[in-house]
Amino acid sequence: MTVVADILGMVQRKELPLGSALPNEADLCARFQASRTRVREAVKYLQGKGFLRVEHGRGTWIEPLEHWDLLDADLWLTALKVGNRTALISNLVEIRRILEIRTAELAAANRTPEQLQSLENDLVVMEAALTEQNAAAYNRTARRFHDHLAIATGNMLLLRMTRALAQGLDLTKQFGDDSREVLYHSFKEHQAIFSAVKNRNAEEASAALSRHLQDFEKSVRRQINNSEIVF
Repeated sequence: MTVVADILGMVQRKELPLGSALPNEADLCARFQASRTRVREAVKYLQGKGFLRVEHGRGTWIEPLEHWDLLDADLWLTALKVGNRTALISNLVEIRRILEIRTAELAAANRTPEQLQSLENDLVVMEAALTEQNAAAYNRTARRFHDHLAIATGNMLLLRMTRALAQGLDLTKQFGDDSREVLYHSFKEHQAIFSAVKNRNAEEASAALSRHLQDFEKSVRRQINNSEIVF
């Protein structure tokens, strides 16, 4: 493990509560059997991510969650471990609503025939993964579907912003329900989004995407609150 992962592990195991002081450099070197250079690099990296606050001559502290770069996958998983999971999942869904509902509307208005074909191709792969009961392949292609949806808007910044959420989203979906029934329902929702985009119906595209996000939130929240997250 890297020193960054070691430090995060101490927080995940609640050996270091939020707001507590990080052990001094010498203690960290001994604990992790790492050089001072590696420890300093890890502290600097986590400081840059908003995870640590360094006051030279006084010490280093674990910052509250609101300072963390939660688009970083490791920090997002750590937050799910030590923070309010319900609030964090709600925050993720709120951001998806802000970005993706408008994305669906713009895709319906601006998509090209080639972009529509890319979306349809994704549905074919998703259906095959569903038939094979391959949840990993299904979720991977569903993420590509949403990328293609963003591309179809013609807004390059939207694609960048939705991709910024992708890693945390994919990691969160690990704790969702991947049963055949849930994935089949998800597939029908993606078909509805595609149909609305194909028909250039922005209002229905927005409604279909909204329904999809509601079901995603229910699935993940149910699973994440009923099981322990394993790191």
